[in-house]
Amino acid sequence: MLGDFKPEVAIILRSDETIKEFNLKRVTINTSFGPVHRCYIGNIYDVPVLVIYGRFNGEKVPSSQINFEQTIEAVKNSGAKKLIGTFVVGGINPEMPQGSVYVLGNMVGCGNYPIHWNQNVSFHNAEMYEPFCQTLTDQLCKASRKMDFPVKENATYVCFYGYPRIETKAELDFYNKMGWDVVGQTCDPEATCARLNQICYAGIAVQIDDPSGRADYIKGLKNKEEKSQYVEDIKSCRKRTTAIILQFLKDYKSYDCDVCSKMSRKNKNFREFPDYFYE
Repeated sequence: MLGDFKPEVAIILRSDETIKEFNLKRVTINTSFGPVHRCYIGNIYDVPVLVIYGRFNGEKVPSSQINFEQTIEAVKNSGAKKLIGTFVVGGINPEMPQGSVYVLGNMVGCGNYPIHWNQNVSFHNAEMYEPFCQTLTDQLCKASRKMDFPVKENATYVCFYGYPRIETKAELDFYNKMGWDVVGQTCDPEATCARLNQICYAGIAVQIDDPSGRADYIKGLKNKEEKSQYVEDIKSCRKRTTAIILQFLKDYKSYDCDVCSKMSRKNKNFREFPDYFYE
């Protein structure tokens, strides 16, 4: 349990080095979906943080089986009001190479995902006109400008959700034509659940492949040629997003958000049918 510790920022981050370097302590956070054991707490550059180690409980599963609500409830139960998601994503634009890094500015959902709504809580749709907290995103952008590698700001993440596969060429061509930047399977459910709980949310992503590399790899298979792996090592990619997170925490300025904490569309007046029909 957290005890008296209250994190200022929660981060979904798979970085063994960060956990070890800052001597973060593993804790369990209970939720209505069961306990979350992959939680680490402590101070990074004087900022109290909660690090949640990835999105999977136990073995890796298709994105449709990830319990995003449990992760967000763990963040909420910790007392954190701000959450940053880090992502490993696919490339869309053939001109953007493997290892490219992005601060997210918008999002497109291309699939349905299950949310098991608590019937004891009044239902409302998440207000997602602006899916990411502007203040939190601005601080991430400032940190990214101090990196020794380029970072694209205001990137659009398209969420291709739920299927145990990656995208077809036709899908990538369409996404590229639309001007979108990266594709993945986890940002949309996570950001939506965060907004439903009035948590400030922002995201950074690193690209592990590109359409040109995928095409070249498949061409090599057809020609029976030996081709190197078309994806960059995930661990080396994550080092870039982790570097931005650490710089963000080093420069972090606490704030109270007047937008995300109040953004809801609750309908308290909903009735199945008028009361007088009971009479």
